[in-house]
Amino acid sequence: MRSMQGLAFVALLAPLAAAAQVEQSRAVIVGNGTFIGERLHVCADRNDALWDRKVLLDQDKRDVDREGDALARMKSQIDDEMRRLDKTDAAGVAAYNARSAEQNRRVEAHNRRVAEMNGAVALLNADASEMTAYCNRLYVTGR
Repeated sequence: MRSMQGLAFVALLAPLAAAAQVEQSRAVIVGNGTFIGERLHVCADRNDALWDRKVLLDQDKRDVDREGDALARMKSQIDDEMRRLDKTDAAGVAAYNARSAEQNRRVEAHNRRVAEMNGAVALLNADASEMTAYCNRLYVTGR
């Protein structure tokens, strides 16, 4: 019964709360589909800087993906070589081991780069979240 009274009380106050809101939106749609209105230059500049960082990270991701594809092709070649390898040929085994070790070094370097890129993406996401929270708390009043 108390919940019904509470709900009725909230229903009675809702029109009063709505009437107390006098803020009017002056948002417009811009080319990239985001909404902006009167906002501080610092927010626009921070947003632009975040988009610039995203573009660079997208380029890095394409580079990392290309390297990953090259490593996959190299692994396939090494796997084929392993299947054909005469295990009694010491020189052939040594050459295979050298190529395999080089592949492993390249994979380790690639994995480090992926981890660094993932860290940069996480930092970008955190910065974007912080900027959004900060700028959403701000408003510009008319003069």
